[in-house]
Amino acid sequence: MSYNEELEFAVEIAKGASQIVMEHYKRGVDVRWKAKNDPVTDADEESTVYLIERIRQKYPDDSILIEEREDDKSRIQTLRTWIIDPLDGTQEFIDNRDEFTVMIGMIERGFPVVGAVALPVQNVVYAGAAGGGVFAYKENFERVPVTRKECNRISEIRLIVSRSHRSTKIDLIKQRLGIQNEIPCGSVGLKMIKVIIGEVDLYIHPGGKLKLWDVCAPNAIANAGGVVFTDVTGMQIDYLSSDYYVRKGVLVAGKELHKKVLEKISDLNFHFTKDTS
Repeated sequence: MSYNEELEFAVEIAKGASQIVMEHYKRGVDVRWKAKNDPVTDADEESTVYLIERIRQKYPDDSILIEEREDDKSRIQTLRTWIIDPLDGTQEFIDNRDEFTVMIGMIERGFPVVGAVALPVQNVVYAGAAGGGVFAYKENFERVPVTRKECNRISEIRLIVSRSHRSTKIDLIKQRLGIQNEIPCGSVGLKMIKVIIGEVDLYIHPGGKLKLWDVCAPNAIANAGGVVFTDVTGMQIDYLSSDYYVRKGVLVAGKELHKKVLEKISDLNFHFTKDTS
């Protein structure tokens, strides 16, 4: 089955939301706090309104799960659901860094089949759909295929980690794997995209604070590009769970490296709760 129409639509609305976000980025950001260490801005809200409106106009029968709105659980019964983060990397956005994204994902029968991750400052969208490969969409929707080189030597791994919320468990993982190269980066979506396009080799999040909208779009793009995307136990992400937390984290890497990393960390106890730091 082809998802070309949905893919092009996802890229289009990711670009549209990026334009909204960039308008706020250029003129300054007003910040509110949903909870401790959980900021939200007017850019989040305007991007949310735009994306919901566009999807409901184009695909009125599809469900929507989006970060800034309550989860009504309709995705559990609906054939297709759009799972969206209207502004990923809000802290970096507030800090005037360029490490933030807009993420558009779509699942069908619980499987991520379409993904688009926009990098607003860089004016590029990375996107892919089931069976179709990964592409970089640049200005004027120019589409360039993305290929990556596989890293199979653990000693050469480039591990990407959070700039703002680095887990205390990363040091344990690095020690177990013998990793020397650590690269900090904001936006969980951006970190995953850098693995998918081959700028880095490995991303591990031990679990707890990630939510479905943090992972759906990159998961679909990884699938399209042959990059393995699982939780840290090697299982697929459950997008039809009533709990929208991704409690067992994520592990993103090329096929052979993913297998090797799983073997090395299989006996680590990550204590999977939503409060994992």
